[in-house]
This record gives sequence, structure tokens and C-alpha cells, in this order.
Amino acid sequence: MMASSAIVNSCTKDQSLQNNAVPPTTSDASIASNQSEMTNTFKGPEVHVGDGKVRSFLIISHVGVPQEVGFEITPSVMQGLPATGENSYIIPLHPKSLNVTPFDHMELDWNPQGHPPAGIYTVPHFDFHFYKISLAAQMAIPVEDNSTAVFFNNYPPAGYLPAGYVPGPVGVAKMGLHWQDVTSPEFHGSPFTKTFIYGSYNGEVTFYEPMVTKAFIESTTSSSSDFRQPLYFSPMGTYYPTRYNVYTDAATGDYHVSLSNFVWR
Repeated sequence: MMASSAIVNSCTKDQSLQNNAVPPTTSDASIASNQSEMTNTFKGPEVHVGDGKVRSFLIISHVGVPQEVGFEITPSVMQGLPATGENSYIIPLHPKSLNVTPFDHMELDWNPQGHPPAGIYTVPHFDFHFYKISLAAQMAIPVEDNSTAVFFNNYPPAGYLPAGYVPGPVGVAKMGLHWQDVTSPEFHGSPFTKTFIYGSYNGEVTFYEPMVTKAFIESTTSSSSDFRQPLYFSPMGTYYPTRYNVYTDAATGDYHVSLSNFVWR
């Protein structure tokens, strides 16, 4: 069920210098080095969620390499969240993100009772979707039934999903088929805290998805994990992430869930 969400301000841009970089000198090599270390931060419009706001952010170097893309979440989001239902919020990406990542838009899903598999993901958590398809294409994904199952069961070709990922039992309308990493700790007796999921529909990988419990987000200062990579990528000619992160900004208290460590494919 799609919750309507008001966008409350425009995109913004910040500039920072990472890794103790120094101002450029007249040396071409020095200028190139500093440009690769200096970054701009671009932020998308704010969306009301709970009692707070969520927006996208992109950190990109001055030579055009993305460093991090994800969700910025104010602490007050955690108050006033719906107590029931499946609650979805479209989070627009800053236009700069479209030029340097495979992603078109993001979606935040709040699941107060969790969702299947029972006993594994049936705890309060958020799904952080990074969609590679357009919003219109996402919204057109139907309920899976006898007439539409052929589209959900049309898996991506071999090599476009990592080994060890298996499809969920049923496709989800306006999302697709979720592929779960059965080597993750929650499938081997440990409580679920965070995991990484891929999505597909009609033969294509359609989204990347860190899935994180509310409790883990609120209690974690910093967490970063590599996620397993496929052999092949589509589309080619852009930067793909290899790590997902959950952390709290010590200065603002804002929570962040993001993708990073981009590699050109």
C-alpha cells in the first residue's frame, strides 16, 4: 500500500574535503589528486515519514566518481511511524545520481510486523530499495497470480545474481521477486539485524535492497558490510556499489543507510 508523502524542500549541495586533502597546487598531478579526494554532497527533496523527514544523498568526487548514495533519516522519523500495514514512501534521487549510478529512484518501506519468512523477518524493520527501473515501471508490476506468474518466474540469466541467492516464494506487486542470501546469519540461528537482498522482474535485476531492523538502526553507531556481487551487470558503463552501510551522524543524530565502494562496470 503506497502512502502518499509530501516533498517539502528542494535539492541541496554541500562541499567537503575528505582524507585530510590540501588545497590544489600548481602541479597538475597534485590538482588531479586533490580533485579525486574532494567531494560534493547532493541531497534530494525531503519526504515526511513518521514525525520526521527522509531524503536521499549522493557524495561524489570532483572527478565524477560516486562515493556513497543512500537515505538520510532524521531521528524523529522513528516516532509516529504507522503501527500496522505495509507503508511505502518514494524517495527521489538527486539528478546527479542518475548520471553516475544505475539507480533511478529509491523507496523506503516500513514493516511494523515484518514479513515472511515467519520467524526470520517477522520483526519491525525497514526495506531500503534502490530501483534500477523507472517509477512507472515499478508501479506497473502486478500481483502474482496464474496469469502473471510467468513474468516473476522469468529469472535473470545465469551470472546476473550472485551465487547463494534464492528466490522468495512469491512475487510482490509494485516490487517484484525478492532474492534472499541463504548464507546470511538469520538463516542459521542468529537474530535478524540486517541483510542484503536483490530484486528481479521479467528477466532483469530491478533493485538492490539493504533490509535493516528498526532496533539495529537506532542502536548502531557504525556498521559496514560487503555484499556479494554477480558476474555480470546491466546496464554496463556506470558505477556499481559493493558495500552497504548503517551509521549515525554524531553531529546531527541523523541515521544513514547507504551503498558505497563503487566500481566501474
